[in-house]
Amino acid sequence: MVFPCGIRIIAPPGKPVRPAPDENTRPRRPIMHYLFVLGARDPEMTIIEDLVRKVGHEVAHAMAGERRVHAGNAYAAERASARPGRHRGPVVWVECALADGGVPRDLVVDHHREDDPGFSMPPERFWEGASLGQVCTLLGIDPTRELRLAAAADHCLNAAYLGRCPGIAPEEMRAWRLASRAAWQKLSPEVLARRIETGIAQVRSLERLRVGGFEFADAMGREIPEVPEASAILGIAVMYSRVEPRSGRTKIGALNGTPEMLEAWMDFARDVLGLADVYGSPIRGYAGGYLREGPRAG
Repeated sequence: MVFPCGIRIIAPPGKPVRPAPDENTRPRRPIMHYLFVLGARDPEMTIIEDLVRKVGHEVAHAMAGERRVHAGNAYAAERASARPGRHRGPVVWVECALADGGVPRDLVVDHHREDDPGFSMPPERFWEGASLGQVCTLLGIDPTRELRLAAAADHCLNAAYLGRCPGIAPEEMRAWRLASRAAWQKLSPEVLARRIETGIAQVRSLERLRVGGFEFADAMGREIPEVPEASAILGIAVMYSRVEPRSGRTKIGALNGTPEMLEAWMDFARDVLGLADVYGSPIRGYAGGYLREGPRAG
């Protein structure tokens, strides 16, 4: 018998081989035993943790003090929650790192920073770019429809809504996002759909700002429901501001523009706005920075 992964199993005489279950989500038996250290909790990371546990690998969380890290301090973790010395195999760091940059990481799964394996992956290669896709590839898990939708949404949502992710239909993405996000937020899909429609109407009516020759909808200082989702659905780049609840810092950001728009915006953020800690991934359609005031993250 030859399995889809190319492994051939020959049964002894008189001993028929039981066929493998026809489940694409059933992970193949791992050759290497890994410890996965996971960063901040979000929908994609929850899927990753579930898959890793189903395979039978160990899972730990990146910690800051006695709490799991959040998005603002995921790359300044103090330790992993696993007991020291318990695991002997390779350690996979998923969207996190220790504050001590001198500590090497065996394997990195990420797409947020320039040296990450998925950082420069365009929408056409979203499966390779998304952390979820990287984990599935490492573990030999075939991508199901839902896994592909989750990966495309996390890596490049705006591009997925524009039909630039191979095999992902915009209308399918919108339906899946509505159902999955409603479940994550513990809302009814009807309530979430109304919020998104309100956000779409408000984004359409926003005045435009010109940054580096490009137009961004001006959502600065406005409380627009579901503005990232609304902007992505419309394909309208938006510039926004918000106070981060954990750090108290004011973030100025841009979403859902072309790579050229986001590159121009990042130059504007540094040179004109004078923002601190400017970050972004133009190819994925986002960028941001922080006003130079208030307490620092971490």
